[in-house]
Amino acid sequence: MKETDLYLPVKTLLISQGFKVKAEIKDIDILGAKDDFLCAVELKTKLSIKLIYQAIDRQKIVDQVYIAIPRSSIKMRSAAYKNLVYLLKRLEIGLIFVDDDVAQVVLEASIYNMEKSRARYKKRKQQTLKEFNLRKYSKNTGGTRDKRITRYKEQVIDIAIYLINHESASPKEIKEDTQILKTSSILQKNYDGYFERVSRGIYKVKDDKIEEIKKLKNIVKEGI
Repeated sequence: MKETDLYLPVKTLLISQGFKVKAEIKDIDILGAKDDFLCAVELKTKLSIKLIYQAIDRQKIVDQVYIAIPRSSIKMRSAAYKNLVYLLKRLEIGLIFVDDDVAQVVLEASIYNMEKSRARYKKRKQQTLKEFNLRKYSKNTGGTRDKRITRYKEQVIDIAIYLINHESASPKEIKEDTQILKTSSILQKNYDGYFERVSRGIYKVKDDKIEEIKKLKNIVKEGI
């Protein structure tokens, strides 16, 4: 499909919405006018950052901006599509899909409500703030793809260090010293495979994991 193949379906769509339509006005692919209200549509066969830039530039002089692309150019259920829709919403740019000879608005060019968005993700913000406040160390490097040290990982390390220093202990003893409330759960679930139960209610660090734990403790301490 060529960009020119997108023109007639999009023109027909705008006319059905009451717009008078003309093409290539001041480098705008399609411009619709309804009294003094202007709607611009940029036509492209595939997504690109240049297309987004063009749409943003059109917002300087028109009331609404859409981008129109072939439906086949992006997978509807893909992460890329989800991210695109979110980006366009934030930028207040609409999206039109053209499938064969039919154009359809899949995202309206409307004002983005930032307060509503923040309210929707309030729980995620609280979780993020909680993780920030609970984190004891600052080992992680921003931008790295290495495995991150989370608050949960910090707790695992602290429990393991206690067990190394005391050879073995019960969850109650560890919790009283470390103040880690989830001690029992961490020991029982043992996601990292560091611990083993030596008798009923008594745990230790596996012998082959001791050096690894010590290295991890030194690493997180260096990042304080």
